[in-house]
Amino acid sequence: MKKLYLLMILSVLIFLIGTTGCRKQVFSGSSTGNETQFLMEYSILNCTKTHDIKLEKGTTINVVIENKSGNLDIFVSDSNGEKIYKGDNATSGNFSLEVPKTDTYKFSVKGSNAKGSVSFKVAD
Repeated sequence: MKKLYLLMILSVLIFLIGTTGCRKQVFSGSSTGNETQFLMEYSILNCTKTHDIKLEKGTTINVVIENKSGNLDIFVSDSNGEKIYKGDNATSGNFSLEVPKTDTYKFSVKGSNAKGSVSFKVAD
């Protein structure tokens, strides 16, 4: 009976070590967000960073992406999860987004071995 309990405990430990080791979230860099911007610069991005900003209809967001390496996915969505921008494996570039309705928007940046920077700024 003791061997059975020992085997069960050992199995659970092996399972926990195996599942948590594969999902390591790493971020080395800086991230700043407030009511008018979400800025990130990173040498390692292996996780998802998000920031919410309440915006009025017609507001323009200037976006700058500098992807030096790795995979970068970018999403901007309203409070219902409806995306106004989706960038799978985003490349470097500059563009603007216009907010279709007054709402709180979620800016999400997901990286896999990514290096670079992303900037979302409310236009003046």
